[in-house]
Amino acid sequence: MMPDTKNFGLNGTLVWPTQIFFRHWEQHHQRSKGIVAFLREMKSKQSTLIESGIAVGAKSSKGLYEGNFDLFAVEENVLQELVAFIKRTLALAVSIANNQEARPEEIAIEFPDSWYHITNDGGYHDAHFHQGCSWCGIYYLQIGSSGQRSGSSAPNGGSRFYSPIHIGGAHQDYGNKYLTPSIDPPIEDGLLLLFPSYLLHCGLPYLGEEDRIVIAFNARAYLRS
Repeated sequence: MMPDTKNFGLNGTLVWPTQIFFRHWEQHHQRSKGIVAFLREMKSKQSTLIESGIAVGAKSSKGLYEGNFDLFAVEENVLQELVAFIKRTLALAVSIANNQEARPEEIAIEFPDSWYHITNDGGYHDAHFHQGCSWCGIYYLQIGSSGQRSGSSAPNGGSRFYSPIHIGGAHQDYGNKYLTPSIDPPIEDGLLLLFPSYLLHCGLPYLGEEDRIVIAFNARAYLRS
């Protein structure tokens, strides 16, 4: 929100804002155990760590299990309520991001890619973009010890996002402190995080007594005809 500057004769506006949305799923406590069990069963059937075969070089060679990129296409009732929640939430977020030019119910959502990560033993996903979509999301099914820090170190297993604004050779001082180079948003079980696909981001190395389990997806949005 821009501060009131009328008394100073100074006007300002935000241009090209980057919005990240957060929402908790009200059914998480009732449904999460069933989803975790389902994903563990899928993991047990994997023939490789990175079953998708996508961007293998950007992912750790141990400690990270990734499924195929068609998770939401699986006809499994335990997932369908979560997928419906994600669709509703994303339609609302897209409406807000576009100044509510269209109502959420006028926006159709599709998922070209969807997958899971089960991580431990230092598993990580290096910094990357997502292509072929306008929005991306992470649903934190079980964060384990994610987000915990040791002193000033990076958060264990956190999600890190990098600024899309490149200062280049410009002088850096307090005047552009607001151009924070990266953020580590707080995460918790049952949290859905939505972000635009142009944001560079990574999954930091994770180690904990419990596995870190997330569901991720790429999404496209269209106006219904």
